[in-house]
Amino acid sequence: MTQQLYLPDSNIFIESSRQHYPFDYGEFHAFWQWLERLNDSGSIIMLDVVFNELTTTRRNDSKSKPDFLETWVMATFTNPVSHKTDEIGEAYSEILDYLNTCGLYSQDSFRQWTPEDKADPWLIAAAMTTGATIVTNEVPAHPSRQQQMKREPKIPDVAANFEARTINLREFFDESGLLNKNPYSCHAK
Repeated sequence: MTQQLYLPDSNIFIESSRQHYPFDYGEFHAFWQWLERLNDSGSIIMLDVVFNELTTTRRNDSKSKPDFLETWVMATFTNPVSHKTDEIGEAYSEILDYLNTCGLYSQDSFRQWTPEDKADPWLIAAAMTTGATIVTNEVPAHPSRQQQMKREPKIPDVAANFEARTINLREFFDESGLLNKNPYSCHAK
């Protein structure tokens, strides 16, 4: 059986470290260790553009100290996968062409995905070429031709057009294969 591959969006790490599973609390260390095990097993593919989004402090300001998330990402994902392959590049071009011509996105919306360092279209392109599942906390916006999207496109909407699969973090818990469901025993009185 072939191992399922996952492409995490940077928001999975950012939101988890800032809101849901802060590194400062020992009770949440198991979450980060679970991600480390997934990386060690080869289940997670960290694209270089996602890596770069998560490690900007050190690259942009040599005097700034990286936050703990940045330090953890650099220590955990030591070999990010390059987005610069012919196959991924072709899929990326298809995505940008779709955004520009499908009638669902305004030009302002389209332009938000055109910088080369914007990870979202590259994630979808990589999913299209590898069959990996994108893990993102983004929620579909369901743009329509009657009401074009003016904000940034959402990964689940664009990925669905290309039959690239997306799941959220909760769904990832269920699928990862490294977590055991164990019902909580409530001590309610």
